[in-house]
Amino acid sequence: MFDKLGNIGSKGAAGVKLAMLQRKIMGKKIVHEQGGIKVVVTGDGKLKSIEIAGENNKEIVGAVNEAISRAQKWAAGEMKGMMGDLGKLLR
Repeated sequence: MFDKLGNIGSKGAAGVKLAMLQRKIMGKKIVHEQGGIKVVVTGDGKLKSIEIAGENNKEIVGAVNEAISRAQKWAAGEMKGMMGDLGKLLR
């Protein structure tokens, strides 16, 4: 009985470590400058800002993030469909 309780503790610690890693990734900002353009992206791939000639272009940021979100949703749907097909094969 107590062996199972020990496993719960180690899973809890792993969950805490995973949450900490996710926060670290989301909090990381990568800055790239090239040809008068400055782009800031978070570690999890979210576009934070685009500056062209010193001006922040929030409309572009919103449009790019929406496109990324739609692409991720599409990919998740494709994977879900694929996983369903695999489930049928494994029965």
